[in-house]
Amino acid sequence: MLTGRVAQYLKDYLFPIFCLDCKQEGQWWCENCLVKNGKFGVFYCPVCHLANTNGHPCFQCRAATPLNGVAAFLDYNEQSAVAELIKQFKYQFAYDINNVWQKIINLSLDKIILQMEMNSTLPTVIPVPLHKKRQRERGFNQAEMIARLIHARLSMYYLAYFDNCNLQRKKPTQQQAKLKRSDRIKNLQGAFIWNSSLPPCKNIILVDDVYTSGVTLSECALILKQAGAQKVFGLTLARD
Repeated sequence: MLTGRVAQYLKDYLFPIFCLDCKQEGQWWCENCLVKNGKFGVFYCPVCHLANTNGHPCFQCRAATPLNGVAAFLDYNEQSAVAELIKQFKYQFAYDINNVWQKIINLSLDKIILQMEMNSTLPTVIPVPLHKKRQRERGFNQAEMIARLIHARLSMYYLAYFDNCNLQRKKPTQQQAKLKRSDRIKNLQGAFIWNSSLPPCKNIILVDDVYTSGVTLSECALILKQAGAQKVFGLTLARD
């Protein structure tokens, strides 16, 4: 049976990877290009998308969202390295891109949490759930993999919980990326439930891969607050 080191060597030999920026062989996004990106931490109002310093809703928008704030690690556009990495990770099963996410999270999570002015008392990290059918087809939930890395980093400093069981997607839905905003809202109405007799913890960090319209995070946050959560902050890899 192949050892892990030998198996990795054969994989690298047969299926080499190249940095999406500088094309250097060996990493999906090399250390130099990652650091050269220069900006980690993207903050906008979750409703009107006006840029700010903490991701909180504007005064005029507070009543329009159940989210207490939203942040992303990186900006997203179709030509960016992070966009290609997310596509490879999500649809081409390139699981080792998880190593890139870990580097990004370790570099910038502490700063993002501080800028979001989040109360760090006993936070619970919850990934946006996939429907069971979609998860069987894909084989994994990308939001859960990202959420586990965030939880691991948070747990280095204080007590944090992880919950991938109680927030559930009770009905299959179309992929949000393929829909207009008005259709996205209809698509997710009634899609999520809190499946526990116990309320969620007071402070929630809700994790997904990309924030576009914000409908998915808002629907999840609404369910969490109806179940008893007091503050729900959204955190994504990228923001479109």
